[in-house]
Amino acid sequence: MTEGHFDPRRPSQEITLHVSGLHCTNCALSIEKHLNRVGVDKPTVDFASGRTSFTLHDPNKLPDIIQSIKKLGYTVEESGDVHDHHGRDTVLYVKTVISAVLTLPMLVGMFLSVHILHDPIVQAILATPVFIIGILHFGSSGLRSLKAGVANMDVLIAAGILAAYVASMVTLTFGLSHDLLFFEAVGSIVTFVLIGHLLEELAVKKTTSAIEDLSQLQPQELRRVILQENGAETLETIPLSQLRIGDLIQVNTGDRSPTDGIIVRGTGSFDESMLTGESLPVDHREGERVIGGTVLVAGSIVVKATAIGDETTLAGIIRLVRDAQQRKPSIQRIGDAVSAVFVPAVLAISVAAFMIGVIFFDLTLAQALVRSLAIVVVACPCAMGLATPSAIMVALGRAARSGILIRGGDTLERLGQIKHVAFDKTGTLTIGALRVSDFRTHNGIDKTLARSIIVSLQRASSHPIASAIVRDLQSSELSPVKLSDIVETKGVGIEARGEDGEVYQCGGRNLAQRLNVQMFDDVILLRDGIMVASLSLHDEVRPEAASVISQLEQLSCSISLISGDTTEKCREVATTIGIHNIHAQQLPDQKLAIVRTIQAKSPVAYVGDGINDAPTLAEAAVGVSLSSGSDIAMQSAQVLLTGGTIGALPSAIRLSRLTVSTIKQNLFWALVYNVATVPLAASGYISPLAGALLMTFSDLIIVGNSLRIKYRRI
Repeated sequence: MTEGHFDPRRPSQEITLHVSGLHCTNCALSIEKHLNRVGVDKPTVDFASGRTSFTLHDPNKLPDIIQSIKKLGYTVEESGDVHDHHGRDTVLYVKTVISAVLTLPMLVGMFLSVHILHDPIVQAILATPVFIIGILHFGSSGLRSLKAGVANMDVLIAAGILAAYVASMVTLTFGLSHDLLFFEAVGSIVTFVLIGHLLEELAVKKTTSAIEDLSQLQPQELRRVILQENGAETLETIPLSQLRIGDLIQVNTGDRSPTDGIIVRGTGSFDESMLTGESLPVDHREGERVIGGTVLVAGSIVVKATAIGDETTLAGIIRLVRDAQQRKPSIQRIGDAVSAVFVPAVLAISVAAFMIGVIFFDLTLAQALVRSLAIVVVACPCAMGLATPSAIMVALGRAARSGILIRGGDTLERLGQIKHVAFDKTGTLTIGALRVSDFRTHNGIDKTLARSIIVSLQRASSHPIASAIVRDLQSSELSPVKLSDIVETKGVGIEARGEDGEVYQCGGRNLAQRLNVQMFDDVILLRDGIMVASLSLHDEVRPEAASVISQLEQLSCSISLISGDTTEKCREVATTIGIHNIHAQQLPDQKLAIVRTIQAKSPVAYVGDGINDAPTLAEAAVGVSLSSGSDIAMQSAQVLLTGGTIGALPSAIRLSRLTVSTIKQNLFWALVYNVATVPLAASGYISPLAGALLMTFSDLIIVGNSLRIKYRRI
């Protein structure tokens, strides 16, 4: 991937530029259309970050492409993965508030007989700042879209408010009929559509920060082991950029491994949940591989670096997240699709009506102008602009009150189309905290004594599994067992001698393999080499999980479990809650491949909470995470369930389906309204003032229909 430059050694590659000056999704659409026209392949523009990617075959074209984007009125930045749009929503908010405050008195005057509010001069004073805001905001977007060969709805909005304002000012200046005063129409058009843009802006969240946070998992400094000629070792702290393959690295308890490598000395337990989702720490010894970014929770090791930079596993996950974000299907706004034909058609009809009226119907210039202006005003797509954001505003508010945070109206649309829901296991369907599920004794040992011995042994260890065992097994009825000669072997277990001289050993599978003891449970206790107790550990299933699966099936969603955990543990959880489709022991790239395969047939919602889930969350049609999940998962997901529960997921899907249905109803009404009123305006049956009133009435119908979402049962 290239950041703003071309590598001549590669004949075809993906170029990434960063474009600033995008203030709405229409801007992104205009640039995509423009890039298609100049001959690049697969252009994608992310409105949230300004990240613009495309495939280029000819290196000589890149400077011209950059200049052509600049000519559209945008700024092209040459580097930096994250483009800061801080303050963009603040500016839009200020514009919206100013417009709303100035427009409200004019709208009140339409319904109340307040003399001063009907004074044309007062209306002009109120409408002029709103007009300036609107013509600068929508006019700039409209001009850019026209330069790119796309007439978006901002063109018609700008034309409508310009025509209405000019006609109103001419009327006021020359004392013409009050039928040509449209100041309230100017204010309502600008305010309503700005509200729609603001809602869209506030709904969009940055996804590029997920990549930045992933990169920060690698420590930027490390301790390199230096071998002296006399065999002594010294440590030097160096930046990550100076690390080379083959270097020896010291990693202590609590450190993150700075890169992928092989352990050459020591043993340790690693938290690898960021890669596999496995809830249990993984023990590694000499000769085994460690992964960059994983945390050494217990132990001290020396690692020989085997990969650096872009070749590390963590760098691969970052690429997966970035690629998944770029591959995410671009949901075209229904209104934009309609406006591609509707906007130029309305402008053409308006001009044609003026010419036909003068030439064939002997209308005066003033009469023809009134009809043309009526067409533009009555057809101004305010209702069409409100159709989507008004429904989204109500739906997002209701979702938030229900503990569902949905990032953007496009997410609502995709969530309503979901036919398959895939779950991660650890921390999603389960709570993510280890518990002792079964404790058994063998060979005649007293159960209380066995528990006392295990608790006394595990208290001497700082291993996370030991902490979980002590928490669950200790009680006031247990008497401490005096132990001596306590020795903990990392990755194997802990050993001690009792008062009677007997040797006790407690550990997991590695201990069982070393002593050739048959292993049935997760942890065993041996006395003089004979197993006397064993216990199983499990990650407790969320109490609401079974109900959620049942509700999703009632919504005609198929369900699957995709996890990095073992087949045995995945099957246990799946059986408990009623999932039949299981994919166990899957790494991040394998999870991604499974979701892509399923998504080729139907839209997929993926529910996960770990760092290892980030690529799949970004790739799925809708990524869903819990507020208790990792920061990376929450930033990669489009839906966030608060309260640490998945119980609201079925409601989120039902709400999304209701919202999509409402949006379609709104758009249908807006389209029917325009189809019906444009011919009437062209025929002279609707005056510009009547057109403004009809437009307001149409807006009220759209808003009222959207408000039904707030009260409908989901």
